[in-house]
Amino acid sequence: MLQTIRDKITGWVAGLFLGAIGIVFVFWGIDFQSTAASFAAKVDGERIPAETVRQAWQRRQSQLQQMLRGELPPEMARAQQQAILDQYIQQALLTQRANDLGYKVSDEALARRVMEIPEFQVDGKFSADRYNGLLRQNGLTEARFESQLQGDLLLEQLQKGLVDSAFAVPYELERRYALEKQQRELDYVLIAANDFLPSVTVTDEQIQKYYEQNGSDFLLPETVDLQYIELTRAQAESKVDVSEQALKDYYETVKERFEAPERRKGRHILITATDGLDDAAAQKKAQELTDKAKSGGDFAQLAKQNSKDPGSAQQGGDLGWAQKGMFVGPFEDALFSMQPGEIRGPVKTQFGYHVLKLENVEAGHQQSFAEARAEVEAEYRKDRAQTGFYDESQKMADAAFAALTELDTVAKSMNLPLHEIKGFTREGGGEFGADKSVIDAAFSEDVLDRRQNSPLVAVGEDKAVVLRAIGYKAAEPRPLADVRGEIESRLRSQAAREAAAAKGADALARLQKGETWDSLGALGLKPVGKRFVTRDDSIAPPAVLRSAFQASKSAISETAPYVSGVTTDDGNYAVLAVTQTRSGETDKEPEQERAIRRRQAEMRAGNEELTAYVEEAQRNADIVRNDKVFE
Repeated sequence: MLQTIRDKITGWVAGLFLGAIGIVFVFWGIDFQSTAASFAAKVDGERIPAETVRQAWQRRQSQLQQMLRGELPPEMARAQQQAILDQYIQQALLTQRANDLGYKVSDEALARRVMEIPEFQVDGKFSADRYNGLLRQNGLTEARFESQLQGDLLLEQLQKGLVDSAFAVPYELERRYALEKQQRELDYVLIAANDFLPSVTVTDEQIQKYYEQNGSDFLLPETVDLQYIELTRAQAESKVDVSEQALKDYYETVKERFEAPERRKGRHILITATDGLDDAAAQKKAQELTDKAKSGGDFAQLAKQNSKDPGSAQQGGDLGWAQKGMFVGPFEDALFSMQPGEIRGPVKTQFGYHVLKLENVEAGHQQSFAEARAEVEAEYRKDRAQTGFYDESQKMADAAFAALTELDTVAKSMNLPLHEIKGFTREGGGEFGADKSVIDAAFSEDVLDRRQNSPLVAVGEDKAVVLRAIGYKAAEPRPLADVRGEIESRLRSQAAREAAAAKGADALARLQKGETWDSLGALGLKPVGKRFVTRDDSIAPPAVLRSAFQASKSAISETAPYVSGVTTDDGNYAVLAVTQTRSGETDKEPEQERAIRRRQAEMRAGNEELTAYVEEAQRNADIVRNDKVFE
């Protein structure tokens, strides 16, 4: 019994069940240290937290499951887990190397990069509102995000230093160009397989033999006839009863979400310890600017002339409208304790010294029920529909589990119609198309062999079904009469290609014995004519070009041409001869193209050196892996 229940709690129901467990873990936590060490790996004594790696794996796993529309094969899961752990180990190694070599990321560089990220911009300009909003949506604080970004920039410096220091010597570039642009004098004759089709005959015995030897090519697919019941989110939403009192009660539980917080509009001037200034000099300059602004100086003009904040300096230090939680502590504390028109400074943060001016204040207020009613009703309907959809789906799953081998009573008890699909294959069918979750359920052992009801199956985000098999037809050979024409066509094409290859082999043998191209006229063959071709020639068949350029240069001469035969990609046969080679002329390469090719060669070399650098770092590091981190 327990095994049966365990087998039934799969798919969509399992997702909901695990989701509920996940909520418990969010609020009360879970101690992983009881089953595995608290680190995923140690790199020269530095611990990589196990939870960091597990969370990265959960994100990767979710992405892959969405792409594959199902569970990951065990081998793929292990490979991905290994790749994630390797990534964190390499990151730790390179970070240690960067710190040891003295690489640094200044606050100004960090701020500049934040403001350059397109996702944080509105109409091409950095938006503090959008920046903080996106961080909150992703569960990140400003400090955590900037710390991670600073680490990425540090690694970027090290990697860029390695890649950008690579170079390609002129000889290597010239030799590569000479090879890439090499020309070869080519002549060939093409023997079309279709020319032999009229003379090809196929016997009944050949057709019968091919049918027997290749029966798996001519199978009618296995099919299952399905009966199913379904619930949709739209059905659940149509049953939601909305009363004015219910909306008011709901509003009271969520009204904090309809509070408009106080907003402030200010300007600032940022002075950093750069351009020859030390910290004391930067503070002094900020104080001087504060005094000028308080004495009536044009704050916007002072910001344009002096501020080191690349995101606001050209806008006169304008910070736009902001609410609490959008700025670093000391800056925010100052801004939200000032009066309109007040100028304050210097205020020190990790970015430098700030001079602030508060221009306007917009008081916060609570939206009334009447003001928020439309949004409250939409949210209420969605919330109740989700709850109803889940409750009804769970009820349907439980009823189908209890009925086990029939759905009639389940449909009647829930007032749902019974649907059927005939001839459902492993490629899908009917309204379910090629939905993998439905296909897997339909052809599962419980449904197909035991004729039991399936677990609840999610179809997209808005539908849940339970299905059962009411008929099955195994894969079977198509009658010979139905596939005779297809087999005959295959055999005729195969015989024609073999005849073309045989004629080509005869022609090739003559050339290899020293006969000239003219002698091939006796076989009714006429070459296309000699011409120099490059590797990317668009006229000669690709197979002919590959064969021509695979030949050793030493095997090519006018007196003893290189000859060969090859089957082309479309089934014809070609006999070719290569008589001369001509290297690419480097002095004719445009300088712009040469510069691009040089940079590409340097980047290839730089990436190879970076790979070797990482491998060397791993060889010399003391790395301890926790093999149980993903258990």
